[in-house]
Amino acid sequence: MRFYTASALLYLMSIAGIGFALYTPYVAAQASAISPSAKVAIHPAEPTVPLIEGTPTRIVIPSRYVDLPLIPGTYDKATDSWTLSGYEAQFATASTPANNTGGETFVYGHNNDYVFGALRHAAPVVGAEALIYTSNGHEFAYTFEKTWSVGPYDVSTINYQGPPVLLIQTCTGSFNELRTMYLFKFEKVVR
Repeated sequence: MRFYTASALLYLMSIAGIGFALYTPYVAAQASAISPSAKVAIHPAEPTVPLIEGTPTRIVIPSRYVDLPLIPGTYDKATDSWTLSGYEAQFATASTPANNTGGETFVYGHNNDYVFGALRHAAPVVGAEALIYTSNGHEFAYTFEKTWSVGPYDVSTINYQGPPVLLIQTCTGSFNELRTMYLFKFEKVVR
């Protein structure tokens, strides 16, 4: 009796092994035949942050005693120049409005005592705060990260893609031949 039981068990195991060997490549072939768009993602959904944005109208850098109105700044192709004011800073309308999701808010102005002269004399320390107020009542807080200078025709910063930042530009150098950039990273929406 043991002989028949052992033989039957061996026979069933052989059939199961052969079936498994034949079935596994079939399942793999079927799985690879499914189109990528039909496959179900097993990753959790990315949390979405509601966009909060506004057109900048005022900039404050408390540690450097900067508190300026921001007016629209535009580029004129015919004269190859940007609009400038001796008493106000400009928000480059070609850049991204202040927001909490991404892009570069670009602010520029003269290095005179009425605009960004305080930055010319001493850059903010790392971590210093900058605030942007917008036309629709929002306030955005940024912290200073770094500074660097470029030539007057270097436009590499204009194509920025990434988390929201504030970039301030003013002229520097013996003959204002350089453009000094002050990079602030986004911290929070204050209101």
